[in-house]
Amino acid sequence: MQHNMRHTVNNNPTNFHRHFFGSGCLATRKARVLTRGALQVKAIGFDFGDDDGRSSRAAPIKPSSKINNLGTLAASLLVYGHVVKGAVGEAYLQALTITQKYQASNKEILSAYARFYNLLLASGYDSWQDYILDQVLLGRDNAFARAAAQGTLDDDAPVLRAVAYDLDVLQELALPLPQLAELIAEAAPLGGAYWLEAASSVSIKSKKKGVAAAYAPASETPVTAIDPHSRPLYVGRPPTEAELAAWKAAISGKEAWSEAVQLLRQYYHLHGFGITSRNSTLRWTKGAFEEGADGSAAASLAPLPALESQRATLDANTLRHCEGSTAHHVLVAGPSGSGKSALLWDYTLAAGKDKGLRLVDVGAAEVGNILEAARGCGRYPRLRFILVADHVDLPMRGAADLMSGLAGSGPSGWPSNTLLYMGGSSSSAISYDPVVSRFGLILTTTELSEQDFSDTLRLVAGEDARLLRDDDVAYAAEWARKQMGTLSVRSAVHYVRRARSG
Repeated sequence: MQHNMRHTVNNNPTNFHRHFFGSGCLATRKARVLTRGALQVKAIGFDFGDDDGRSSRAAPIKPSSKINNLGTLAASLLVYGHVVKGAVGEAYLQALTITQKYQASNKEILSAYARFYNLLLASGYDSWQDYILDQVLLGRDNAFARAAAQGTLDDDAPVLRAVAYDLDVLQELALPLPQLAELIAEAAPLGGAYWLEAASSVSIKSKKKGVAAAYAPASETPVTAIDPHSRPLYVGRPPTEAELAAWKAAISGKEAWSEAVQLLRQYYHLHGFGITSRNSTLRWTKGAFEEGADGSAAASLAPLPALESQRATLDANTLRHCEGSTAHHVLVAGPSGSGKSALLWDYTLAAGKDKGLRLVDVGAAEVGNILEAARGCGRYPRLRFILVADHVDLPMRGAADLMSGLAGSGPSGWPSNTLLYMGGSSSSAISYDPVVSRFGLILTTTELSEQDFSDTLRLVAGEDARLLRDDDVAYAAEWARKQMGTLSVRSAVHYVRRARSG
């Protein structure tokens, strides 16, 4: 039943409540939300309320005091402050703060809440709690998440207590939208009952679907347990949406979120933290990772007979790298459209995605910064990266640092968790480039024969291949030679796209 409490009010006092509200304060979580007592954290030297301790039961307090308490709690976050520092989190705090402004108008208060509501909706979350839990699992700019992901966190590290405190604070901040909207409505009564009803839900899903998701059996997407005596050597693939929902439910199902500290540690160890924990494909831009193109379609590209030999060699190298064994940097050379990009991107991702591989696009503007990108990957030692630099003109200019890095010599040595897969442009002269000698594996592609073009055309056409007659294939080959100058993988793909669109 724990997982089924995700969108309901927990009827048991949390550890946070017991520690910081006093044993005789409010009896239930529901009562605590509706008649919230003054918050006290005397155990660590802070007093967030004004209860003098003479009464064992706090009287109901004004809405303004409730809002002040929430703002003070948010400011007290020790490790997870980033959760309320993003655009959505800051809008949430601003919506609370504006109600405390002297002579704040109804317009100002409702506008601030509307901004928070719009940002939450635009971000694709079904609730404020869903947003908080997602940011907790993302662990962006979080030293605890980094240490847990990299395996450097001691079992008795003092920071675990701070994490537990923060989780209980975030549980207090994760008000259901109806209660948050009610606090705003009390400060801006001109909104009225109609506004209150409309502002109490942000989901784009129907209520039936939302309830079904909230009460989905946890066994359908179980949270994976880690054997402490045989932890995985490397970070795995990013979680699916269903798996991510299961992790959120596992945390929100706890009586007190502070009980989920080990769950969080386990999640970071399995999936990593930050942008690399959510994406198998990334892009290196201006010294940092960005989210790359969705690789799901690329990873499902059908095997092409003309590239079968090269793919087998490349796949074996990629899998060795994912397993932590010795693997080589790879250079792929060949004429334009002969399948170099399919090898470097589609097939490499297909081979390594489920093994936890992160593929990083180094675009034309960043080719001179390949070594910098590799060092960026080196900051995540339990992840396996492959940098992909495609359509590179060889010989490269100013490649002394790259050559030194690929050789693994000096302070600019290449990180062991990263490989470089490079595709030479059709005009490259690889025999004259000293960088080429740094690649342990060189693969070449060629123009397609008539039979290879026919096979490739049918594979690219998929289900439509049954409509292709021999004369259609002959026409496609003639079109490819006239329009693109050669029979190639690219010309087969372009012809199929042209046929489908017209």
